[in-house]
Amino acid sequence: MFDSIIIIIVVLLLLIGLFFMLAGTIGFVRFPDFYSRMHATGKCDTLGEGLMLFALIIYETGYEGLFKGDLEHASFVSIKIILLILFILLANPTSTHAIAKAAHDVGLQPWKKTDETQWIYDQDLGTDEVMNGGEIK
Repeated sequence: MFDSIIIIIVVLLLLIGLFFMLAGTIGFVRFPDFYSRMHATGKCDTLGEGLMLFALIIYETGYEGLFKGDLEHASFVSIKIILLILFILLANPTSTHAIAKAAHDVGLQPWKKTDETQWIYDQDLGTDEVMNGGEIK
């Protein structure tokens, strides 16, 4: 009984984490410019990875520790996974911010809304050339 509850919780956390990872991937493909894409992948990947690793903690502690009697091994693995989650929570937003700041410093401009149905890049600033592999003006 308790074993099946742990498995259900683990599967739910994995599916929610998978949803956020998939949402970040779709955002990376669908969003119009660099900054929006960085935002989607930075936020969604951090949350998705955290949820998936938290599911692994529950599985290791619950299944390995309670049902196999190896609580020391399960708690040591859980501590390592918690440290990994903390590293991801610190490193992923920091690196995303640093990459976005570097893009801003070299002059990459965000998209601008021209009307209610069309989104274009401002050609005077040269962002359309950057997206097509050209040089920044």
